[in-house]
Amino acid sequence: MFLKALALIGLSLTSAILYRLGGIGKPFNTKYRDFGVPAVGFLSMLIFSPYTSPWWVHFLSFGFLFASMTTYWKLGNKDVQWWNWLLTGFFYGVAYLPYCIYNSLWLGFAIRSTVLSVLVCLWSVAISKDWLEEGGRGFAVIVTLPLLFL
Repeated sequence: MFLKALALIGLSLTSAILYRLGGIGKPFNTKYRDFGVPAVGFLSMLIFSPYTSPWWVHFLSFGFLFASMTTYWKLGNKDVQWWNWLLTGFFYGVAYLPYCIYNSLWLGFAIRSTVLSVLVCLWSVAISKDWLEEGGRGFAVIVTLPLLFL
């Protein structure tokens, strides 16, 4: 149990770093976030999921999380508002819908999607330091994965 908790923290920190690197700009680009966080999510599901899911479930969830990493759900060059962050967190949770459909994880899916929506929104509105704000969102995506298994 202790080793799994330690692994979860380590993977969450890795995700936080990749999320932040994707937001820094040169010499990095957004692909660190877009591919990196879903890759950590994939690895996390292999380690922590008590269920065995076929390859296509992993593939779809990776793709959905990749897609959700590429947008803040806003139009044009407007500033991101609180509801954009709420949607961002929600769709980070929705990315794992294939796992939930395949393994009937509806309660965990609802709880995690709600927690991520609120957490990402509150965190992003309350924190003004870019590195901490972005790192916190990346951390939240992974650290909340065990909620799926409730």
